[in-house]
Amino acid sequence: MKMHKFYFDRIIVVILLNLFLLSCDSKEESGGPEPEPVQERTKITMDSPGDGDIDWNNVALVWNEEFNGTTLADDVWVFEPKNTTNPDVADQLQTYRKENVNLNGGILNITAEKNADVYSSARISSKYAFEYGRIEINAKLPEQEKSGIWAKLVLIGDNEAQVGWPQCGEIDIMEYFSHNPNEFNINVHSTANNSFNGSLIRVNNELETVEEEFHIYGILWTDRYIKFYIDDLENIIYTLDRPASPNEDNWPFDKPFYLLIDMVIGGKYIGDNGVDDALFPAVMELDYIRVYHLQ
Repeated sequence: MKMHKFYFDRIIVVILLNLFLLSCDSKEESGGPEPEPVQERTKITMDSPGDGDIDWNNVALVWNEEFNGTTLADDVWVFEPKNTTNPDVADQLQTYRKENVNLNGGILNITAEKNADVYSSARISSKYAFEYGRIEINAKLPEQEKSGIWAKLVLIGDNEAQVGWPQCGEIDIMEYFSHNPNEFNINVHSTANNSFNGSLIRVNNELETVEEEFHIYGILWTDRYIKFYIDDLENIIYTLDRPASPNEDNWPFDKPFYLLIDMVIGGKYIGDNGVDDALFPAVMELDYIRVYHLQ
């Protein structure tokens, strides 16, 4: 009986070991680390105005960020540790850190710097998403005018996690490359129009004081158009009209979009001169962000 029990115990051990190994293999085959949780955002939407024109001077403030505190509010902003939007970022040099953001005197400062051969910057996104309206960002770009920085003030479709990028849509209210001083770009990304297929909608604008002074970068956005302006509502620099046959590929702009503020260092988009370390530290300053809706 003792001999039989010995073999029985060994059989039980072998079975349990095999079950454990099968469980391990199953976990490895299931895809590795858990996906990052989808950010749930508060939606602030405006009803479609129909075919009538809008008096954009006669609209109500529905959301604003004046940066009057000492730290960014956790219920308003997310510090993003990496770029999860555009996959074409492998050659960028920065590490994103909370320490590269500070508030001082009602101004948000995002600093790009180099310490001990490590480049760092910051990337933040809003916990709010907006559909339509007049959206203004008052900002000043880094003053050094040397190659290496790509700064942007952007709106990203809130369904990004479900459909991917650029399918979700992206509205670049302001994009700045420090190797091209005294100018900025506006861009519109979608499935139909993007840099991958060579059809990105891009408009270059000269602005001699873009690095030295604060300027208002704004859009007027409805279900019929997106108008871009600088400093004044009457100073429209580009209008994107809704296509005659709109669909999710060519007009993914009838849904909420969240705000993204980013300072990139290096990468293929900053020019052939690479990164000039003499520009560090480089600071992008934001005075306020304001969203107005028709009431």
